[in-house]
Amino acid sequence: MASSKATNYEHLPEEIIVQILYRSPVKQVIRFSCTSKRWRSIVSDPQFAKSHFKFASERRTLSPRLLLSTPSHMESLDLQTPSFVDDSCIRKLICPFKQPGRPVFTLGSCNGMVFVSLDFHDGFYILNPSTGLFLKLPNPGFASEENKTISCLHHCGFGYVSATGDYKVVVAAPSEVNPAMPIQVFSSKSTSWKRLESPPHFSLMCWVDTIRGSLTNEALHWLDELREPELDTSRYTITAFDLDKEEFREMPLPISGETLSDRLFLRDVGVVFGGCLCVSSYDGEYFQLWVMMEYDVGESWTKLFKFKNAGIHLVLPIFYTERRVVMWGYRCWDREVDDLLIRFDHNEEEKLDRVAVCSGRNGVGPYRFEPGHCHMIQYDESLLWLHDSRAEGR
Repeated sequence: MASSKATNYEHLPEEIIVQILYRSPVKQVIRFSCTSKRWRSIVSDPQFAKSHFKFASERRTLSPRLLLSTPSHMESLDLQTPSFVDDSCIRKLICPFKQPGRPVFTLGSCNGMVFVSLDFHDGFYILNPSTGLFLKLPNPGFASEENKTISCLHHCGFGYVSATGDYKVVVAAPSEVNPAMPIQVFSSKSTSWKRLESPPHFSLMCWVDTIRGSLTNEALHWLDELREPELDTSRYTITAFDLDKEEFREMPLPISGETLSDRLFLRDVGVVFGGCLCVSSYDGEYFQLWVMMEYDVGESWTKLFKFKNAGIHLVLPIFYTERRVVMWGYRCWDREVDDLLIRFDHNEEEKLDRVAVCSGRNGVGPYRFEPGHCHMIQYDESLLWLHDSRAEGR
């Protein structure tokens, strides 16, 4: 179909072809680029990729997808599909650097590209799942002769500085030798890592192995526990990292998130409405979502919705819109545990309904989540790539 359409358009002026391509989804544009040298020349221009992404962003027509990685496979799921159990919403991904029997850890997402790793030492990559392009990053130098074992990664993220056109990766890796979690920042323009000292309140959150930063306003945001030893207590805060200035700062939480009872139930920091920071909480019975309507203004926190759970243990939200949330959770039955992918749609009656479930060992759906070994991250389809030309892939 794409080939015949492209042939019919060959006689058109280039500016008309470009406008047609701007309005076409990424998958279709890639197909068009394979039909002729002329189309391939247009699509392969880095400026076209930027304009195509900007066009879709401004019209809010980006295609959000979920990258899922397990030890056995890597796939992409359409997050706007009417039903998660429809095979048409699934796309198999080819990942040349993925190792058999091991998952790819998902650490950040920006402009259609994802930051991933194979291990906690040297296997760091930037990948565009839509185009297949990837780049292996240099060794950040976490491991040494005295410290050969990194147990986990923390405070990871991936973002873009528009003023300089620089993509930056952020990773912290605590160890027994150095529990202070030094920060390493990779710049795509300098193609090197830079070491920073972490804020004194950086902490290890007990319910996740990796703290992935949420990107908005060219800053990464994490939910952190601020230690106050003089008061023998602690409280939650949002830690923000300005990617341009490479500086950390605190941001306010909703008032309810700072009480002793509520702070135990805070789950994650995310982004909704195309750029507003949000915070989710779950106490085992109710899930709530708060939105910061004006960036870095504590008084602008607004409760978007609250709903009661129905027999499923909700772990972490992974995708938000003003009317939809997709969450990772699990269900216990027959002495076994199923990992679930759950979507809730928010209707006009301020109520959310579970409309689709993808599950693992005993559940329904096309996925077989391997408990404890499934890694996922949301990304928007794009043709964008780093200004560095050392990419591999097709």
